[in-house]
Order: sequence, then C-alpha cells, then structure tokens
Amino acid sequence: MSTTQNPGRKKKGTQAHKVTKISASDEVDKSSWLSIVTLGFIALVVGYLNSSHVANLFENDRHFSHLSNLEREMTFRTEMGLYYSYFKTIVEADSLADGTYQLYRNNITEYPLVINTLKRFNLYPELFAGALYRSMDYMGLLQQQCWTVNRGDNMGPVQSCEGSKDPPNFYINIVWVTAGMTTALMFLLGYYLSGSIFGGLLPVVCFFYNHGECTRVMWTPPLRESFAFPICLAQILAVSITTRNIRPGWKNILSISLTTTLFIICWQFAQFMLFTQTCAIFAIYVLGVLNKDTMHTILVAQVIGLLNAVALMFGNEMLFTSWLFSCLLATLIITLPLDSVFNYLPTIPRIVTSVISFFGLTFVAKVTIAKAFHVQDDAHVFELLKSKFTDFKNFHTLLYTCAVEFDFLGWEMPMKTTQTLLIPCAALATILFVQNYLHFVWKKFMSQETTEKIDPASFYNILQMSAYAVMAILIMRLKLFFTPHLCIISSLLASKKYVTVFKSREIHLAVLVGLVACMSLKGIGNIKEQRQIMGEYQNIGLEELIEWINQNLPKNAVLAGPMPTMANLLLSTGRPIVNHPHYEDVGVRERTKKVYTVFSRKIPSEVYKNLVDLKVEYMILSAPWCLTTSRNGCALTEVWDIEEPELKQQKSKPVCPVLWNKTPVPFVKIFQNSEYVVLRVTPKTLELVPPKTRGI
Repeated sequence: MSTTQNPGRKKKGTQAHKVTKISASDEVDKSSWLSIVTLGFIALVVGYLNSSHVANLFENDRHFSHLSNLEREMTFRTEMGLYYSYFKTIVEADSLADGTYQLYRNNITEYPLVINTLKRFNLYPELFAGALYRSMDYMGLLQQQCWTVNRGDNMGPVQSCEGSKDPPNFYINIVWVTAGMTTALMFLLGYYLSGSIFGGLLPVVCFFYNHGECTRVMWTPPLRESFAFPICLAQILAVSITTRNIRPGWKNILSISLTTTLFIICWQFAQFMLFTQTCAIFAIYVLGVLNKDTMHTILVAQVIGLLNAVALMFGNEMLFTSWLFSCLLATLIITLPLDSVFNYLPTIPRIVTSVISFFGLTFVAKVTIAKAFHVQDDAHVFELLKSKFTDFKNFHTLLYTCAVEFDFLGWEMPMKTTQTLLIPCAALATILFVQNYLHFVWKKFMSQETTEKIDPASFYNILQMSAYAVMAILIMRLKLFFTPHLCIISSLLASKKYVTVFKSREIHLAVLVGLVACMSLKGIGNIKEQRQIMGEYQNIGLEELIEWINQNLPKNAVLAGPMPTMANLLLSTGRPIVNHPHYEDVGVRERTKKVYTVFSRKIPSEVYKNLVDLKVEYMILSAPWCLTTSRNGCALTEVWDIEEPELKQQKSKPVCPVLWNKTPVPFVKIFQNSEYVVLRVTPKTLELVPPKTRGI
C-alpha cells in the first residue's frame, strides 16, 4: 500500500526556508547609491568648511556684524556698491514686480538715459537674491536682532542689526553659500577626473592651502565672480562628463546648456572663458581624442545656452559680437560642410589646416558681426592687450593698467604656489598625462594595436588650465581662474592610470598622504596668516558726505565724480548719477572721460561745459584723486597728459586743485571735509523770482 504526502503539509521534524535571490544589478544599485551618498556628504562637508572660512575672514577684516547698515553699504566700494544697490532696490520696492521694473527701466544710473540694467550689468544674482528675500520675509522665515553701538571718538551711536532679515547680512550669506559650492564642485571634479575620493580631496586641500591666490570672495562679496565661478565649475564638470560619453544624450545637452546660460547671465566675462573652452574642445577633436558626435553635442549645447542667455539678457548685442559666438560658428563650419574636404588631407596637414581655418574664420566672423551691429563695447579689450605689448597708451587703457590687478602676473603668485607644492604637483600631473598621450600617439604612428585610450576629460581640463595660464600671465586678476584649475589638475596624481610606479594602491595612497604633509608645512601657515588678518571698517569722510547729501540735496539732484564714489552715492543716497564703475560699455567710458576732465589741465570753463552737457548738477571731488597730480604716471592728471601733451608743454596748471582750494565761478563750493568737496555746477542764467506780496 503506497502512501502519499500532502504537499500543503509540513513533514514532522523539517523546517521550510524562504530563499530570496539577490541579483547582481541590485548589488550594483546599492553600491552606486552608497557611492552617491558618500560623495554628496563629502561635498557638503568641504563646502561648509569653505563657506565658514570665508565668512570668518570677512568678519575679521571688517567687524561687519557691529557696523550700521550705512557703514555696511560703504564697505561695498566700486562695482560692489553698484551691484548691491540693485538688490536693495528690489528689497525696498513696493513689490517684486515693481522692483524688477525699476531694474528694467532705470534712469538714475546713467542720468538722463533710461537703461535696462538687467541687460547691461548681469544682475540676475541680485534679482534671485531679492526675490528669495521677499519670499522668505513674506512667509515669516526671516528674523533679526538689533542693538545700539557706541562708536566713541566724537561719533554718534548707530543701530546695528544682525540676522537673516537684515538685507546686507542676507546678501552676503548667499555669497558664502556660493563659496561653499566652489569647493564642493572642485571635489566632484577632482573625483571625476581621478576616479578616486582622495583625488577629489586633493584639489580641496590645495585650494585651502593657496586660498589667497584662488579667490577674493572674502574681500569682495558682491562681485560677479562670487556668483559665477561655482557655475563655471559646474559647467566644466558637465562638459567633462560629456567628453567621456561616446553617445551623449539629452541629459548631457541639458546640463551643459543650463550651466552655460546661468554662467553667461551672471558674469560679463563668461564669454571669454567659454571661448577658450570651445578652442580646447575643438583641439582635442582635431587631435583625434574626441569623437565628432560628442563634440557636436557640446557645441549644440553651448549654442543653446548662448541663445538662452541672449534672450534673458534682452538681446544683448555683446553676446552676438563675442568671440564665443564667432568661434562656435567657425567650429560648426569646419566640422560640418568643410569636414569632408579636410578628411582628404594627411593627418598633420589636416590638423594644421583645421587650426588655421578655425582662427581665421573666428576672426573674420568677429570683425564682420561687430561691424554689422556697430558694437564697440569690447574694443577696450584689444586696446588693453595692445598696450601690454606696444607703447600704445590712451585714457581708457591707462585707467586699467594703472590698477595692479590688470598688470602682468609677476612672480609673487608662482612663488607662493610653488612653496605649497601646487605648481610642482600640477606640472607633474601634466607631464604624466603628456607622456601617456605621446606613448599612445607613438603606438598609433607605428601601427601597433593598443587597447589604451586617451581620456578626453583630462585632456580638456589640461588645455583649459593652459588657457587660464595664458590669461593670468597677461592680466593678473585672471589668476583666480588659473590657480583653482591648478588644484583640479593635481587630482590626476591620485589616478592609477597616470601614476603606475607603485605596486599597490596602499603605497600610492601613502605617498599622497606624504605629499599632503609636505604641502601642509607652508599651507597651514598660509591659513593661519589669513586668520590673523584683523580690522575694523571706518570711513568718516565718506559717511559725512553721504549724510550731508541725504539731508541737504533734493532727491533728484544729479551727481558726478570718481567712479568708486559714485557707486557708493547711488547705493546710499539714491540720487541719480551720470557715471559709474561698470566700465565695459563704450558709452559709459565716454561719459566718464568727460567727467574726468576735472582732473585735466583744461580751463575751468571747458570743464564746466562738459559737466553741463551731461546735465550734472553737483560735482564730487575726492582728495586723493584731485590733489595728487603725480604718481608714477598713474595720477589722473598724468593720464590726461598722455591724451593732451600740449597742455603740459604749455605749463597749464591742473584744474582740480584750483577747484578744490579756490573755487572759480561758475562753480560754487557747498560742502567740504578732509576727504571730499561738493561743487554746485551753477547754471549760467539765473531765474529772478519777484518777492511774494500779500494779497490786497
């Protein structure tokens, strides 16, 4: 008799186990998510460290938390005051729409002209910050605490507020967040290039050890680079990721076009950096490292980003006449209709012909488009470069070259970054990459089979660093591009692909730790030196001038004077001005030149005529600018002597000291302290109003 077992019943003494199968894809997903979380956490930590660091340096330098709002505004000199004034406009407007309209149709920045400041000054950071402030304030998320500060030295007490509701504090806190994004993105870039977390941390360490040569955000928060440089790094990261993608998709196009748009609308200099980027991308394509589809994806994304920026900048003509637009046009012509022609040439002639055609077409397109649009706003860039290599000088170039930041690079930055081993590390990483590339080219030339491939992302970033090096050598201010990219390139030392001398990964990491230890000998000292900078802001002369104007001049009084002072007066008095420090526009350059005839050797009546033509009612004179007539060729009187040498030969006296000491008619001195003089530009015809009589 056979027995049968019910499959639904358990056999006595046995246990049923549920078996769960884990697929390889699930393990990969968990691993990738863990990796993303780890990278995100490290990026947040290094971002917070830099944000906190620059905030402390700024506070130590100015004691910002204990200043009144007027004093805080006074610390924003030159262009900083101009940019912050538009944030203040949005915050104080009746509504966000009203504030935006005041930016869109502004008649107090270049009186009597009505200009679109969003088009001219790249003010989207202020528009975003102002909208965010108003939104958070509306929801009750902002708070502040105020107290009275006794200043002593015969100065009255002031009210000082601290907290997120205080506009200056809110504004600079946004800047500190963007500063944190800089180091976070440097970590991600380093990690992506090297494939190692240590490779991501190495650029961050280099950045902190060379902080003073990498950024000036802690001294000049409102400048455009404070907002735009993190976006620049994000754009470079998006391009780097795309170069490694053989078949890039819509995500690559979206990331590049979006970051390109944001970069351009935040900084007028973006077009020059993106021009060098396009040159680098074209170079690695011509050298056979980047495939055509990937290059065209990057170019199309750049074009989309540029066109979006043109729309958001209300058809800004400088973008159409920029080197970026011209070189994009040249690259597309060479790689599409002319590509089949160039492919018939042998390798070396093809490369040479492509490069010559690229620069030739770019130059022709640039000149043709500029003439078609009648745009000369960037003509001063050519004149500035011309003045560096020839004896060419004019009024506008001297205003630039007399500023230290527009001089040649000099030896200070290379010496400091060599002491922290930054330049040696970046140079070694570059040499290792070049060696790898030449080995690849040699094998290809000898028709040897090889599985080795050149990393287009590393190649692009090295070329980008090289372009930054040339820019920094020509104009010292641009070292703020070059030095951070030196830090990024140093990450290649953590890559197993380029450093192959070590038998194990552990030895490689140990050597890198030793390298950081050697960097720390000077690097930690640099950080301590920064931390020891202590100061307290005070500018009694400017404060007296601003308070006098607010109390004694009508709201529509039109002012003119030195560019840095004009930015402060626009910000803190709200009076119309005729000139300002944003010197990129050809019209502003000519207006400023007319105002600055006050520092020439012209006769007072001629200076007066220039001011009346500009509808100036009050002229502001600054003692250092007015009374200093000789300063190694850089006093404004000496600048005018280059323009008008005949007046110096005739021994004509500088007019400004005369206006300061013995003010001639038709000027009338109505205010003076140790730093400033205010002159009333008196009209030649006076309206005689009969005395009022009582009605009979």
